[in-house]
Amino acid sequence: MTIEEIKTGEKDNVEYKVDVPSKSEQYMRTVVAFANVNGG
Repeated sequence: MTIEEIKTGEKDNVEYKVDVPSKSEQYMRTVVAFANVNGG
């Protein structure tokens, strides 16, 4: 990502995380949810 993209903030298909959750299952649920936006 470029600094310009980071400065624009989160969008429908971009979500920033401070760190990766300790439970990988929850992390993967988030990844799958983003992958399925707008029909997958």
